[in-house]
Amino acid sequence: MTLKTILSVGAAALALGSLSSAPAQTPGKVDFETQVLPIFKERCFDCHQKEHTDPKTGKVKKPKGKLRMDNPELMLKGGSEGGDLTPGDAAKSTIYTSITLPETDELAMPPEGKGDRLTKEQQDLIKQWINEGANFGAWKGAEK
Repeated sequence: MTLKTILSVGAAALALGSLSSAPAQTPGKVDFETQVLPIFKERCFDCHQKEHTDPKTGKVKKPKGKLRMDNPELMLKGGSEGGDLTPGDAAKSTIYTSITLPETDELAMPPEGKGDRLTKEQQDLIKQWINEGANFGAWKGAEK
């Protein structure tokens, strides 16, 4: 084996190694229940769920902007102050556009003091899910 052959094999091995360590892309449609719903539960439901009494404070908490994200039908309906979901068009869905606004924008979600912004990957996943038609799968959510 010549030095040139060894170097070629080594370069190929390095290239393959770098490919295998690259983040895996999930081909196909986004699965709402396993990919998007966990983000909404963790980052959105605290402010956008059915009216309830906060067990920590004893105060009644109403959904912000009258937007409920804990029920697919109500998420599609939107709130009194926007928060609409337009299946097939993330650019027209404030559920998506509000998470991509600069954090200094008063309409940016989550609002300042309510947790970290969604990562670019989370934003892209939600965008893809909406653009694919915002299919909720078998998820029925909370009662109206």
